Amino acid sequence: MRELPAELSSEYGRHVRGRPLESSLAATAAYFVTLGLVRIVTTFTRGAEAGYVSIAGVHVHHLVFGVVALLLAGFLALDDVWRIARSILFGIGAALVLDEFALLVFLRDVYWLPQGWLSVTALAIGLVALLVNMWRGRAFLSAVGAIVQRHV
Repeated sequence: MRELPAELSSEYGRHVRGRPLESSLAATAAYFVTLGLVRIVTTFTRGAEAGYVSIAGVHVHHLVFGVVALLLAGFLALDDVWRIARSILFGIGAALVLDEFALLVFLRDVYWLPQGWLSVTALAIGLVALLVNMWRGRAFLSAVGAIVQRHV
C-alpha cells in the first residue's frame, strides 16, 4: 500500500503535470470542493445570522465573492501567470456564481424558493462543461483506476 502514492504521482507526472489538462483538473476539483462546502454552509446556516458575511447590516451573497474570484482569474490570465492558481480561482468563482445564478436572474434572493432551481440547473450545466473538458484526462483517470484496483 506504500507504493500507491508513488505510483499515482508517477502517473500524474506522465499524463498531467505541465499540460493544459492539469488546469482543467484543478478547476474541476475546486468547483466540486467549493460547491460542496457552500451547499453545506448555506444549508446549516439557513435562517441564522451565523455564517453570513454582512457589511453595515447588508448580507453579502457568496455570488459577490465568486465574481471577484472570476475577475481575479481573468486578470491573471492576461499575462498568463500562475496557471494552476488561476484555474483554482476559476473553479471556485464559477461554483459561487452559479450557486446563486437565480439571484442574478431574479435580482432578489430566491435561493430557497422554487425559482432557486434555476441555480441548480446552472450548476449542473457548469459541472457538465468542466467534466467534458476534463474528459481529455481519461488516460490518466484510467491509469489511476488500474492502480487503485491493484491495491484494493
